[in-house]
Amino acid sequence: MADKIKLRAYAKLNLFLEITGKRDDGYHLLRSVMQSVSLFDTLEFSLSDGEGIEIITDAKGVPLDKKNLIWKAIDAFYARAEEVKRKKVSVKLKKKIPTMAGMAGGSSDAAATLVALNELYDKPFTTSQICDIGARLGADVPFCIKGGTILCEGIGEKLSALEPLKDCCFVVVKPDLSISTPEAYKKFDNMVIDRQPDYPSFAEGLKNNNLNLMSRAIYNSLEYACAVKEINDIKYKLVENGAKNSMMTGSGSAVFGIFDNIKTAKNAVKTFGEYTFCDVLLPVNMGVEIV
Repeated sequence: MADKIKLRAYAKLNLFLEITGKRDDGYHLLRSVMQSVSLFDTLEFSLSDGEGIEIITDAKGVPLDKKNLIWKAIDAFYARAEEVKRKKVSVKLKKKIPTMAGMAGGSSDAAATLVALNELYDKPFTTSQICDIGARLGADVPFCIKGGTILCEGIGEKLSALEPLKDCCFVVVKPDLSISTPEAYKKFDNMVIDRQPDYPSFAEGLKNNNLNLMSRAIYNSLEYACAVKEINDIKYKLVENGAKNSMMTGSGSAVFGIFDNIKTAKNAVKTFGEYTFCDVLLPVNMGVEIV
C-alpha cells in the first residue's frame, strides 16, 4: 500500500445546461453536457500514522476546515470504507481553477480526493461506487471523477459518455463578480425564459463534429436567470473577436467562447487584459489524472 500520490483535477465547462424540473426535496433535475478542460488544480496526498486532516495551500480564500470539499470527501470515503484503517491525511493543494466560476473547482478537488484515497488503499471501491460517494458531496463530483465529454442527467448522477469534443478550443474569462448558485436557481424558479433549448441540434452537432451547429445550440438556463450586464458584455466581446458563440458556464461567473482556431483564440485573450483570469483552454478526455 502506497502512502503518497499526486493528481491533477481538471476544470469543467457546461456546454449545455437545461433545468428540466425540480424534485420534492428541492433538488433540480438537469440535462447538462459537461466538458473537461485543460486547466487543473494539483493535489498531493500523504498518509501517516494517527488521525486528522491537514490541508495546505497558498490560495487565498480557500477554507482549510470542514467547509472544504476535500475535507468532506475524506470523511465520506472513510465513512463508506468501514474495513480500512483511518490514517492522518495531509493534502497539499496548488489551486489554478478560479473559485466561484462555475468551473467545478471544489467538485474537481473532491473528485481527486476520492480517487486518491481509493488508489492509496488499493482500490476497495469500483469507479461506480466512488461516483456514488461523490454524488452525495455535489452534483458535479461524479462527472469530475470520470471526465471527458459527458451528458449528465437527474441531479447529476446519471452519466452517459458522448463523442469526444475535438478540433476546437475555448477562451475562458472570469470576471471579479460572484454569483450565488442557490440564488441563481431561486431566480430561475421565479421566472419565464423566452429562449427554449434545442438539445437535438446540440447533440447532432457534437456527434457529427459540426462545430457551427453545436455552437449555435449551446444553452444555459442559469445564464438567463442571472442576466448580468458584465456577463453579456464579455459574451459579445468574445464573439466580436472570433468565437463561434459564447456562454456562461454553470452558475457562473466564468464565460467561455468556442473557437475553431487557436491563433484566433490567443489573439482574443489579448483583448481581455483587465481580467484576473483569461486563458485558452483545450478539451481533455479525463477528469482526474494521476501524475
